[in-house]
Amino acid sequence: MSKVAVIVETRRHKALPFVLNNVMSILPDEWELQIFHGSNNLNYLVEVVQSDVVLKNRDVYFNDLKIDSVSADDSSLEIMLTEDFWNQIIGETVLYFECDSMLCFNSEHKVEDFEHFDYIGGWWGRNFNPNSLEQSYDRVINGGLSIRKKSYMLDIIRNELEPYLDSGGNPCEDYFVSDRIRIKPTVREVLSFSIDNGYMHPLEDGAPFGLHKPWGVTPSKGHGIYYEEIKKVCEGVEELERLNNV
Repeated sequence: MSKVAVIVETRRHKALPFVLNNVMSILPDEWELQIFHGSNNLNYLVEVVQSDVVLKNRDVYFNDLKIDSVSADDSSLEIMLTEDFWNQIIGETVLYFECDSMLCFNSEHKVEDFEHFDYIGGWWGRNFNPNSLEQSYDRVINGGLSIRKKSYMLDIIRNELEPYLDSGGNPCEDYFVSDRIRIKPTVREVLSFSIDNGYMHPLEDGAPFGLHKPWGVTPSKGHGIYYEEIKKVCEGVEELERLNNV
């Protein structure tokens, strides 16, 4: 089945060169790259791709969102949870990533370990029971770095989104997509795939497959509490933080 890495980015983001190179350097050759861009940043994206030796040798597709910018709320209901967006995606197996996410070069985990999931993303939250590793993960999975099946996303958007929202479901797409999972990954599988916002320490002192915003945003919520431990196991994290804060 076709496989594609997908990013939605309407800005001339300083971290884009680093993140695009990182993701496409680690993904196997059969993975393509699809960039959904805004009205004002296509030239910047083309320059980034053409100046990078890794990206120049990969198949890259650009899709115009026909908007100047996108907020977090827009990303959920006006983009990520629309049939139109998913119908434009060129692959069935999708690695979705953002400018504050990265893959760990030295991780023993490979993308093939997670491609069978309808949806898997990052560990979210502070509560951790070390005896639960082989149990189903039972909370929201963060989608900032995630693998999804296109057919699964289209199915739940068409058939389950409206009743979910009508019953008072959280409109953030992470909540909806997590709530609809039929076969849930285990706690071990989620921690092996990605850690969100530095909420949790690396499992067994090994690098996860990837990370999303490991420095966190709000310390009072537990964000970034394990950032120091994460920096020890995933090379490049500090550069990702620097580029997201310039």
